[in-house]
Amino acid sequence: MTHAFNRTLRTLAVAVAAHGLAVSAWAQPTQAKQSVPGAPKVTTTQLKGEVAYLQGDYLIAKMVPSGTYRLFQLRPGKTATIDGVVMPLNKAPIGTVLTADVTVTETPVTDRTITTLKGKVWVAGPTSVILTLESGENKQYDVPAGMKFDVDGKMVEAMELRPGMNLTATKIVESPRTEITTDNVVTGVGPKKHQP
Repeated sequence: MTHAFNRTLRTLAVAVAAHGLAVSAWAQPTQAKQSVPGAPKVTTTQLKGEVAYLQGDYLIAKMVPSGTYRLFQLRPGKTATIDGVVMPLNKAPIGTVLTADVTVTETPVTDRTITTLKGKVWVAGPTSVILTLESGENKQYDVPAGMKFDVDGKMVEAMELRPGMNLTATKIVESPRTEITTDNVVTGVGPKKHQP
C-alpha cells in the first residue's frame, strides 16, 4: 500500500511540475520573424582596360578610353575568357585588353519581428496597461500613441480597455536593409604579337 501511495504521489508531483511549465510557457509572448524582399534594382556597367601590371591578386589596368590607371584586387579563383580560352584572371598576360560586364543587384528587404501577447486587463490608462498573464503574474506595458488592442475581435484603444477584458496585443517592428549582390563576366583579347 505504501508503495502504491508513493508512486501516486510521484505521478502527482510530475503532473503539477509539467502543468507549471506549460502555464509559464503559455504566458510568454510569442514571437515570429520574417523577411520580406522588395523589388530588386539591377544596374549593369561595363569596364574596359589594358593590363599594365599584375602581381598576385592585384591588377593595374590602363582604362579605356580615359587612359587613367586603376587598381583591382582580384577574387581568388576568378577566371576570364581570353581569346576564347578560360584562364585564371591573375594569369592574364600584360597588354591584354579586358572587358568586364558588372551586374549589381540591390534588393530592399524588410525584416519584421511580430510579437503577440495575450492577457486580461487588470488596470488600463492612456499610456500604459497592466495585464494579468495566464501565469497569474501582473505585468505593466507602455502603450504607444495610436496602438490598438484586439478584444474579442474588436479593435479598441487603451482608453477603451476595462478591467477583466481579455485582449491580444500584437507589436510589429520593421527593420529595413539592402542586400547587394555583384556578378561580373570578364572577357579579353590577348596582347598583339609583334612581327619582326
